[in-house]
Amino acid sequence: MKHLVTTLLLAIGWPVAHAGASEAGDPARGQAIHLEGRLPDGRSLRARRTDLPDMTGAAAACAQCHRRSGMGDQEGRLRVPPITAASLLAPGRTTAVGRAAPGIEIAGTRTETRPAYTVDSFARALRTGVDPAGRALAPWMPRYALDDAAVADLFAWLERLGPVGGASLRGLVDNTLHLATIVTPDAPAARREAVETTLSAWARQQRFGDVRVALHVWRLTGDAAGWSAQLQQRMAEQPVYAVVSGAGASATQWAPVETFCEAAALPCVFPLLDGAPATAAGRHHALYLSEGLLAEARVAARAVAALATPPARLQVWFDSDPGRDAAQAFRATLASVGPKVQLRDLRAQPMPAGQPPVTPDDLVVAWVAPPQVQALFAATANGQRADALPAVWLSAQLAPPEALDLPPAWRSRVRWSSLKSTPERFRAAAVTGLQPWLRTMGLDPLQATPLQGEVYAAAYFFTDALQRSRGAWSAEHLLERLEAGVNNRAAAGAYLRLSLGQGQRVAAQVGQLQGWAAPDHRTLVPMSPVLNANR
Repeated sequence: MKHLVTTLLLAIGWPVAHAGASEAGDPARGQAIHLEGRLPDGRSLRARRTDLPDMTGAAAACAQCHRRSGMGDQEGRLRVPPITAASLLAPGRTTAVGRAAPGIEIAGTRTETRPAYTVDSFARALRTGVDPAGRALAPWMPRYALDDAAVADLFAWLERLGPVGGASLRGLVDNTLHLATIVTPDAPAARREAVETTLSAWARQQRFGDVRVALHVWRLTGDAAGWSAQLQQRMAEQPVYAVVSGAGASATQWAPVETFCEAAALPCVFPLLDGAPATAAGRHHALYLSEGLLAEARVAARAVAALATPPARLQVWFDSDPGRDAAQAFRATLASVGPKVQLRDLRAQPMPAGQPPVTPDDLVVAWVAPPQVQALFAATANGQRADALPAVWLSAQLAPPEALDLPPAWRSRVRWSSLKSTPERFRAAAVTGLQPWLRTMGLDPLQATPLQGEVYAAAYFFTDALQRSRGAWSAEHLLERLEAGVNNRAAAGAYLRLSLGQGQRVAAQVGQLQGWAAPDHRTLVPMSPVLNANR
């Protein structure tokens, strides 16, 4: 009978365990299985599911569900347990996971105990879905036809995987958690002030149990080409656990900072910038609040596509490289669903003196700064009614409403593409979020600004993620807790909405058109539904 079962297993391609499964494996090869779904011989891992198609490669990797940290996950009622050494190599026991209302069971939570896993019982669990006590694993756990060598490799890796703390946690020394914030020399003064003042006040007050926070302000100097060396020197002098917030200018200039964060496997959370560096390939440890102009461009394009009556002519103007990039993103987003777009680089094709070549049926989308806005339209509006003017959409980042003094006729014709809250919405959100937090930090809550709101978001979500880590303070688990915890809570008040999901690294994913409300055109209000800002 045993021979018959073995023959059948081999016939369907399932390996049979033997004494060789207990041999020591290679943790590096096991890491590739866990993170990438890549077997030791280079083939893709295959995961078999009962009533769903097989998964292969990265989709079948352990990290897809158990996460890179091995700490597991929970979504709704479905719980994915940890597979760290502390979980696998100790007898199973019930642990409290997440929050559930009275009477609602978290699927996958066990009340039984089980023996600790050995490499052989681990092999059986992977291949047949049975744990060391002989009980079936959760039905959503796939089956893996791994040979003994691959099982041994994966087990050797998981034996090393687990919560990191104490002396082994980078940046934690003598109950002090060392953090940094990075300020580049091109950062606008208001951003620099908001980050340094607000974050320093937070660090003085923040405690994680008996662990205090020490904040190091890394002020960079000189050209961006020298920033990497400066950052490496600062890290060598005092290793830090993470970089929280920060102040810079353009996303392009910030790129060396991101490169440093990725090379050092250092979480760098929500700096205050104009956007996010364009190259997202390989981005894992760097998280951003928004993509800035590029996201505004997608919002504007989707607002055009939603118009009941398309404009007779759609002109897109810009006068800078960032504006050009936004104009191109606008055209690319609109390409398959909207009217033809005419791009005009005002540096190469300046407007003729007098009245710009536009008609009341045109829509002008202008990625220009306030001086250019004022110069372009001041003469046009002179003595004209609003209905004789074209519709004009501007960037809330490049030409914010508060920075413009538009002629009265233009106030009903202008809209802004924005990822952020209107002033009224920001003030309402600040009452329950930012202002009480500032008061706790010893700062004046009545002087709360949107820039402080962005620093608040970075500090709040970082604090929340670390507190939800249940003592597992590895960098990977921190990032996973941020992915799960960044959502549209009070801390998002400076933005319309902040949220992250697994693998996402930019939090502001929606925007809207805003404009002056009739009849006095003095209050900024939403002029469109909330629209997708993603690629």
